[in-house]
Amino acid sequence: MRGFFLGLGAAAVFWVAPLAAQTGVPMDRDWDPIARDFNRHEGGDDGAFAAIPRGGPGAINSLPAVDRELSRKELTAKDRGNLLMYRAMLNLAAGNQSQADRDIDLALRTDPTLKYDLLASRARDMAAAGRTQPAIDLVERALQDQPGYGPLVTTRGQVRMMQGDYALALADFSQNAGTNDVARRLRAQAYYTNGNFREAVDDLDYLLQSGSSVSQPIHLVLWRYANNVKLRRDARGMLTSDLRSYGEPAAWPAPIARFLAGRMTSGELEITVETDAAAKRSDGRCLASYFIAMDTVRQGTQARARELLQLTQARCGIAHFAHWAASAELRRLSLPAGR
Repeated sequence: MRGFFLGLGAAAVFWVAPLAAQTGVPMDRDWDPIARDFNRHEGGDDGAFAAIPRGGPGAINSLPAVDRELSRKELTAKDRGNLLMYRAMLNLAAGNQSQADRDIDLALRTDPTLKYDLLASRARDMAAAGRTQPAIDLVERALQDQPGYGPLVTTRGQVRMMQGDYALALADFSQNAGTNDVARRLRAQAYYTNGNFREAVDDLDYLLQSGSSVSQPIHLVLWRYANNVKLRRDARGMLTSDLRSYGEPAAWPAPIARFLAGRMTSGELEITVETDAAAKRSDGRCLASYFIAMDTVRQGTQARARELLQLTQARCGIAHFAHWAASAELRRLSLPAGR
């Protein structure tokens, strides 16, 4: 398989940030402005779970800090490999090409599965750029060499979501959802797109009640609202209750929750999207248009909902949760009544 991994060399450092511990699988860009969506285009609190390795207070953001971490004897092979790859990135940024090459080589020897993490990252980048089938093909070839490897299977699910193959994506996420909160969070989104709204709420409830670090509660609460709208529950009342139970932060995307709870107009929300720094950094226009659309769905205004969902598709990249959700909702709106 040597030829299969040809080209992983120094260029690989561009594929592996953020180095998401345990999975290497980032998710929604709307959640956190410091992270990368699909390793470059999205990412966030609901997705980039360990964008920069940490040890003690603060981020490890210098070569000496990484060296101190690497001196710890209790590091797992996965953690040590990730740190070595991160040090390679820092060395490359500093112009130390030869040291970066040595770090990459050592990282791959320390944790041989890193090459599959790199391939998963590469596939996500390809898919986010619109090359979804080549991305699937890349993952499939890697899975022949490393059958069942979690990050590869989850990546395949993400790309299938981008292709609109929701049932296949759901099957991929379900393979690891019982033991991995990243996969469970993605499965909740696949349940929504697949029309399994109760199951989606069950996964979101689990993440909320377990205090999972996969996402801040406000993000899970917002997606619970979307599913409750489809279940024809009192979505607004349940959202208000959730905000009391799990807290209502001041920062973005809390204004979306305030709009959905009836405490802000859609015009005020759009102004916030254009003026709030965090909203602008995290592509808030995308997420806002989706939830404004879901508010019109709740009210039964289908024509306006269709316009807003199409706007969501235009505003959001194809790797964005809201793009997936809007595409699925538009499919449902186009079906004959009763189906």
